[in-house]
Amino acid sequence: MNFYKTAINILNEECDELSAFTRRSYFFCLQKIYNYAPDLQIEEVDSEFVKKYRTHLIEIGNKPATISKSLSVLRNFQHRMKVKGLTSLEPFENIKIKRVQGNRQYLNTHDLLKLYDKFQAHKDMLRIPEKNAIQAFLFGCFTGLRYQDLKSLTYDEIHEGHIRKQMHKTGDYVYIPITEQARSLLVQNTFNEPKSKCLKVSENSYFNKFLRSGAERLGIKQYLHCHLARHTFATTCLTLDIPLAVTSKLLGHRDVSTTLIYAKYVDKILDKEMRKFKRLK
Repeated sequence: MNFYKTAINILNEECDELSAFTRRSYFFCLQKIYNYAPDLQIEEVDSEFVKKYRTHLIEIGNKPATISKSLSVLRNFQHRMKVKGLTSLEPFENIKIKRVQGNRQYLNTHDLLKLYDKFQAHKDMLRIPEKNAIQAFLFGCFTGLRYQDLKSLTYDEIHEGHIRKQMHKTGDYVYIPITEQARSLLVQNTFNEPKSKCLKVSENSYFNKFLRSGAERLGIKQYLHCHLARHTFATTCLTLDIPLAVTSKLLGHRDVSTTLIYAKYVDKILDKEMRKFKRLK
């Protein structure tokens, strides 16, 4: 049986359970496998093939994080095929996929407040899709919600100034007090409908496009994208001395070690600020 065709069938079967972003990510990685070996059979996916495929990804210039993702998707679908009884091979048994941590960008507190103030003062000059995108992005910066959770957030998930929501990615619940800044960004629930959306969020690709064009119209030079909001929230919490354990809880992390990823960026902020002591002469 052809590996690619079988993997695509599995992807289509699970389509409703996956986010649009995850579906696109899986499809892109499967397409790379097809481009490398279009006639690849399921029983040909052994450890030797995995090693050759990894070498191929290196040779075509893929970055370590991209290689790690590509191999993880290959392992994921190969495992699904094993569960279905289509193969008995364990090609990744002695192959370790390194977890590569990318360089996470974020807005520092000065740039965050600059964007917030400019939006509040000049939002009427934005096109409606740009206004909606920046509004949702800023709400993410002040709450830590991911794109899918921003998109699905409804008023019945807000109780007495707190968000109580089941996260789309993990299925876990988060409990987030709504700050004054975040409250000012909520779309008015004119008809007092519990299922009314709190924000107007477009599809991911359009969202980022409108976010950047709106920011440019406001005179913001940073390259903005939806993931930047959550990173900004995390580093802002740590910059404001909110304890690591509390920040982790607000982000919905199951393990504090995940939150520690952001701490190293805060260290850079502290280093930069402490260099100001050089002015003491």
